[in-house]
Amino acid sequence: MQHEERVFEAFLRQYREIFRVLINAAEQITGQYSVSFEQYLLLKQIHEQRNITLSELADATHTTRSAAARKLRALLLDGFVEQEAKLDDRRVKYLRLTTKGTNVEHDIRQAFLQSAEAWDQIPTNLTTENINDFFTQYQQNIAIWDRTRPKFRRPVLHAKKKVLGEE
Repeated sequence: MQHEERVFEAFLRQYREIFRVLINAAEQITGQYSVSFEQYLLLKQIHEQRNITLSELADATHTTRSAAARKLRALLLDGFVEQEAKLDDRRVKYLRLTTKGTNVEHDIRQAFLQSAEAWDQIPTNLTTENINDFFTQYQQNIAIWDRTRPKFRRPVLHAKKKVLGEE
């Protein structure tokens, strides 16, 4: 019983550390495009499901309608997403990515794919005997990856330079 408790406590400690590193890495990637990781998940869902409504988006991303609306508001203001009213019911608004939103979603997806190539595949047949060893090694691999992973740079947009008077 005491051994199981130690394994469980080690698992929880390592899980929290792995989760922290992954969230930080995800936020670094999406932050290069002035988007949070949660906002990226909305962009991804809108990209994958054309003409989605806010309610459907909230359901698909397992969040509340009000939380999805708050994240979506920023995406609308930044020009990543546009709304179009349904012809026979103007209260229903369909969400679509703009060209800018499509480009950002694609660029972030590519950055995540590039980042994912640095990870080894996680075994699917872990037993209680080797889970602690696995997570110890996994945590060490994450620490190494976090220090050595490539840093992503936001592409320089020509329009931004023109606005700032640099061209």
